[in-house]
Amino acid sequence: MNRKKFWRSVMGLSLCAALLLSGCGGKGGKDESDLTSSPETPEEETNGEADYSKYNAYMDLYDSLSEMEEILIAYFMNVEYAEDFALAEGGDYGALKEAAEFFTGNTYIAERALEYAEEEPAYAKVDAAVRALGDSPAKMMDALDSLASYMRFNEFEQDSLARAPEIHAQLWEAFQVYNQYYGQMMDAMDELAAETRDDDLEGLLDDGQLILYHSRMMIHNSEDILENIWNQWEASLENSDPEAELVLPEIDRTEIAPLFAAFNTAYEELTAALGSQEEREKVFSGPVAEGATELYTTKVNTLYVRMGALADALNEGQDYSEAYDSASDALSSMIDGYNSII
Repeated sequence: MNRKKFWRSVMGLSLCAALLLSGCGGKGGKDESDLTSSPETPEEETNGEADYSKYNAYMDLYDSLSEMEEILIAYFMNVEYAEDFALAEGGDYGALKEAAEFFTGNTYIAERALEYAEEEPAYAKVDAAVRALGDSPAKMMDALDSLASYMRFNEFEQDSLARAPEIHAQLWEAFQVYNQYYGQMMDAMDELAAETRDDDLEGLLDDGQLILYHSRMMIHNSEDILENIWNQWEASLENSDPEAELVLPEIDRTEIAPLFAAFNTAYEELTAALGSQEEREKVFSGPVAEGATELYTTKVNTLYVRMGALADALNEGQDYSEAYDSASDALSSMIDGYNSII
């Protein structure tokens, strides 16, 4: 297992995998465009409305790959990265239970994405990555389903790992292609997201959608902060001795300090907008408006607190890995919340 994947496990997930949708509708009326559609290959329209079925299929695969990657990290921390099964030095097979026991693969997601790779609109880089992955995601899902069942019912204890080599062989076979193109797929999807992330921000402001606008600014600043930190981690890994003990690198705060300042400004503006009945009515309505407002406000405040804890850890030279992971989780939650109100 490469050091980057091991390092990823120390910090938790590198970047939030949640999809941030765009939209100016408010009150739950969604503008079906999203921030990851290629500006050069817009979705085809069906009955006057944009059709994002292909993109959504790719996003489902992206989410599934993210989930499987977390299990694979835990697996190869405890099992030798080799064709023949053996526990890694200091490895504990039982430690895989927490990571894998509740996994349930859905091979239809992988099969559907592969079918869409041949359809319009073209997302050239993602299409190529999906084709290259082929049926390896479906095979990996099957292998991890086997592992999950083996761990869920403690069969690994009952048979003293008798089935472990069989499951490892199944996983290793799928892993050969999967591991080769996994990064290509994830990078291509991330690139799509970055290309059009800010496309409709000005429109939100022009339409007076202050809650949505300042939410997006707060989310974007959080994403930029976490990405900057992650990039510094990766650079530290690339410049270190592969045999050296992993050490959490000190983060250069030159670029992220103004991002934290912008984040705080966005939070203050968003809090003010959420405190305005006029602004709330543009986004929240109906019998659940009050509850929805409270839930979303809680997500906003949680992200603010978690990002503040991350800033404190960085400024005080403390171990920031847990704070980073917590901030990433809070960001994912706020993105989910945002997507539910547009």
